[in-house]
Amino acid sequence: MIREWAEELSQPTEYNNGVPACPFALPALKNGEVKMFVSDKLWLDVLNESSKFLQTGYKVTMVFDFNYGKGYNQLEDECMAMNNFYATAGIDLWLLSYLKEKAIVFIQRWTELEDAAVKLEKLGYYTNYSTEDYQRHIMTRRNRSA
Repeated sequence: MIREWAEELSQPTEYNNGVPACPFALPALKNGEVKMFVSDKLWLDVLNESSKFLQTGYKVTMVFDFNYGKGYNQLEDECMAMNNFYATAGIDLWLLSYLKEKAIVFIQRWTELEDAAVKLEKLGYYTNYSTEDYQRHIMTRRNRSA
C-alpha cells in the first residue's frame, strides 16, 4: 500500500507545474529511510517516536492511526501545537498531517523538510497554492522561531 502511494506521489502533476507531488517519497522508501508505525494511542506514540527520531537514520517516520475519530483540521492543529513546541525548544523536528481512511503523522527533520521545500519552490511547485495554503503550509514552517 505505501509503495503504491509513493509511486503515485512520484508522478508529475499539473497542479505542481509538472513536479511530482512528492519526489522524495519513493527514493526514501527504496533506500529504507522510512519507518512505519501503527498506533492505537496516536499522540503517545508520536511523542515516543519523536523522542528517538533524531538518533535514527530515517528520513521520515510515519505513525498510522486507523481509528482516529477527529477531522483533518483537528489533526493539523494537534501537529501544529507540537511543531510550536519543537520550535520553541529548538528541536529539529516537524510534524505533517494526513487524513483519509486513516490518520498519518509524518515525523521529519525540520531542516531537511525546509531544504526540500526550497528546491521545490525553485521548480515552481507552489505556484498554484492559494495564498492561505502557502502561508499555512510553507511560510509558517519556514518562519518558525528556532
